[in-house]
Amino acid sequence: MSEEDVDTRSDELPDPETLAGELLDAAAMGDFERELARIRATIEARRDELEPLAVFRYCVVFFDLAMVSTLDPLVRFETAAGLLSGAIEAGQPAWEAIRRSNRLDEIERLSLEQGVGVELLELLAYAPDAGMRGFAINQIGSSGMRALDNWDDSRSFERLLHAIGATEDAYRLESVRKQRLTNSAAAREHRGPSNSLNPAYRVVALAGGHAQLRGTAARLLQQHGIETVPIPSSREAVRRERDIVRLLQGCNLVMLLVRQITHSTSDQVRKAAERLGVPVVYSNALSAVAIERQLLEFAG
Repeated sequence: MSEEDVDTRSDELPDPETLAGELLDAAAMGDFERELARIRATIEARRDELEPLAVFRYCVVFFDLAMVSTLDPLVRFETAAGLLSGAIEAGQPAWEAIRRSNRLDEIERLSLEQGVGVELLELLAYAPDAGMRGFAINQIGSSGMRALDNWDDSRSFERLLHAIGATEDAYRLESVRKQRLTNSAAAREHRGPSNSLNPAYRVVALAGGHAQLRGTAARLLQQHGIETVPIPSSREAVRRERDIVRLLQGCNLVMLLVRQITHSTSDQVRKAAERLGVPVVYSNALSAVAIERQLLEFAG
């Protein structure tokens, strides 16, 4: 595929079916991962021009081809996270396209992998389908049970369950954890979680992302003593720059969710932050768990 085939300067984006053929050709040449990364970046750069369901159609192509064209776990995870995020924004028809295909089986399998699986489970928990949400909540709880030997890790699953509204599951995990602490001499000596955020960042603006993501992130960060100020992308709310300035007053940090924000909103937020002297960090996060992790690393 040449640079001219998919270019942010072209007037029209290729349709998903055309891109699928091009990516299959790239896979045959052993160049699938590089071409996929370039094409995804192009679609993301021009997502302002596309309706959510149109973005989802591209996400379907990326995910379907990644499952058959690469064994790279990171690429597979990223396309799965992109697919679920696309469904969250596109709504019921997109979720049905996942549920009524083998895509759901693939996503559930990926979500059980160590490391990044919990992020996919969080995204599945936003599904309107009770079965999909139930699977996600059960697996998050099970992951928390398996992490009971590490107090900090277990607490992170509790926080996520509370944040997504699965309070009964969160309290069940907390009860088992506390019992384990009571019965463990080593645990009794544990002095508490070490992953606290830097006190300098107590009010964080979250710019972009969908409403569920911002809400879950707010509840997660609140458990660290962090207040969040949500700034929806212009797809959800149109604001003037002075409105953004007002929102950022009192913030210690701005996090731009670059994969789910319109260019106009991004520009407004960056200019307002510069005017107020508020530092800005950029995030590729598609889940609240990833937002929490990035802020922990940034503050550390």
